[in-house]
Amino acid sequence: MERPYPMVRITKPEDILVPSSYKIKVFAGKLMTPINLTFTDQGDVLIADAGVGSGNGKVLIHTSTGIRVIAEGFNPPLRGLHFIRKNIYVAHRGFITIVKPDGSKKEIISGLPSLGDHHNNRVIFGPEGKMYFGQGTATNSGVIGEDNSRWVKQHPYFHDYPGSFIPLVGQNFETRNILSDQSGERVWTGAYSPFGVPSYRGEYIKGMVKESGSILRANPDGTQLELIAWD
Repeated sequence: MERPYPMVRITKPEDILVPSSYKIKVFAGKLMTPINLTFTDQGDVLIADAGVGSGNGKVLIHTSTGIRVIAEGFNPPLRGLHFIRKNIYVAHRGFITIVKPDGSKKEIISGLPSLGDHHNNRVIFGPEGKMYFGQGTATNSGVIGEDNSRWVKQHPYFHDYPGSFIPLVGQNFETRNILSDQSGERVWTGAYSPFGVPSYRGEYIKGMVKESGSILRANPDGTQLELIAWD
């Protein structure tokens, strides 16, 4: 069932700098954390609310009568929408879900490695009809450190994953133990390892399809997931 979307947000177009030949104005208000929009075949505007403020990712529709919620309960951050064949493909943290014309939801891909700094992104379709999307990394370097403390305490065993078998040279990095309450405690962490787990020379890390920092491809129903590229 569609519900009103009553959020109020102050908008000041004059705060945005644009070239002198351009003008800027508010197109839609009452949005909390809009992150992406797309259009239906009928020309209606679909808006993705990331849900980072409310903890509830939403798909909104903007019509002449205002903004309404047409689907919600998505794992924040909701990263983007794609409308095709009357279905809305929703990319939200760890999942790709289809919203059908009757408003029902169907998860078609789950278990994506999106518990860290970066997440799975908006779906697009190639000319052959396949679905493509980017998968973000857990860290910015492949090694978990103090800068990842926002999520490490909640997911202490999560880390980056490679796309194929790779050997490690055993280089580790020393940091404060952010999982301990004891002052001064230090740990060593290696690449592609949970926080506080060192690597060793000659260690091989197994590759995965659901890999960190990659481009993935699948059929429109989520089957035959493939790893196209990774770094």
